[in-house]
Amino acid sequence: MSSSQDENGSQACQRIEDFIFVRELNEVFLLLDHISGRWDKSLYNFHNHDDGEPHIDELCAIGLTPPENDEQRVAQAVKVLCAKDRLNAVARPATGLTIAFTLLVVGEDNQRDWRNWLRAMMLRRGTVIAAPARHMDKPTRLTLARYAFPGLVKAADRFNRRIFWIVLLLLIGLVMTCVMSWHITGGNAMLQHLDTLEAQQTTLSKAIDEAEIKHAANANAPPLQFCTAVDRTGMPQFRSTEEFQLCTRRRVLSGQVAVVRSNLRDWLVPWRICYGKVAQLFGPLPPAEAAPAGATAVEKERIARSSVEEQARVVTLVVGTAVLPLFYGILGAGAAVVRGLWAKMRESLLSPRDYTLALLQLALGATIGACIALFVNPSGQTPGSEIGLLGNWALSTSALSFIAGFGVEGVFVALESLVRRVFNITDPARRPTD
Repeated sequence: MSSSQDENGSQACQRIEDFIFVRELNEVFLLLDHISGRWDKSLYNFHNHDDGEPHIDELCAIGLTPPENDEQRVAQAVKVLCAKDRLNAVARPATGLTIAFTLLVVGEDNQRDWRNWLRAMMLRRGTVIAAPARHMDKPTRLTLARYAFPGLVKAADRFNRRIFWIVLLLLIGLVMTCVMSWHITGGNAMLQHLDTLEAQQTTLSKAIDEAEIKHAANANAPPLQFCTAVDRTGMPQFRSTEEFQLCTRRRVLSGQVAVVRSNLRDWLVPWRICYGKVAQLFGPLPPAEAAPAGATAVEKERIARSSVEEQARVVTLVVGTAVLPLFYGILGAGAAVVRGLWAKMRESLLSPRDYTLALLQLALGATIGACIALFVNPSGQTPGSEIGLLGNWALSTSALSFIAGFGVEGVFVALESLVRRVFNITDPARRPTD
């Protein structure tokens, strides 16, 4: 019985040694590899044998020479822990954990990775070359990372998959935002063109009225109305050069207005379909209101045109000031997330919590993108108005939303400062005066 207990105890000690000592040693070598590959960090101080600290040659001896007794094993463990502490101080802000996690996420030329195997197969154009198993198991820096932090292997795989989906969704959101922005820009252009043509029609109508009054000033001339006379074949008949010019201009403007309104009606089709699909979730749609009883065909057509124009103005206003800023806020936060991950990969600073932080940053970016218009006056300060949260900027709401999403942390700091000013709250970081 006692012999079995001794064997179990020795096996437990061996497992503890493998779990702690081997992991710590691999982490030390991982830190040595990271520091030696950086131009801004140096291992020169580790060659000074007068400082009482472990040195590179001693650490290499630990990895190559097994301990002869327990005292030597303890001495090696102390050297490993001291070296780990020194190397983490030299490698900061990176640590052994962030270096290992970055390697596991980014990876390198690892023959055991199925993606590298598939890439090699494609480069060989289908030529299968059987490689021995030893070649597939050659140690790399990933091996050190796996042995030093075995618990990070699955976390790195999940991190890779989740970040891939975040980037993919951001790209889809970018395409949708661009398409929506271009579509709204087209609608605004058509509405502006329509307003310009209607203003020209109004000016032309005044010119026609003035010409009719001028013609009626002659006592011998009978009263007449321009652009109404026709011959026996139904073709328009003009009684003066002025009437011909004015009526021709009127016909051209009417044709242009009809084309713009037709394009505006086609432009509204996807929004009407989307609105109908969403509205059906809350019950059947009420029937469209017809023109008043007794209305002529001209009045019915005018009412239909006014309805199309009003719907187009509502869509451009709501989407341009509410929906697009939300999307641009998410895109700004997504750009900041991708840029932050890129910087952390370059500096070997990735950690498993970065995925959760990325989700929170995207949520904050969406929030500030949807609400930034409440605090910013993009068209400039009007007389008697106060300066907004970010001052006066000649930028669109969507542009400000993207900027706010990209620097969401700074915007919320500004919001906290605004809350303290509005409600007269003392800054907790400021010490009270004596």
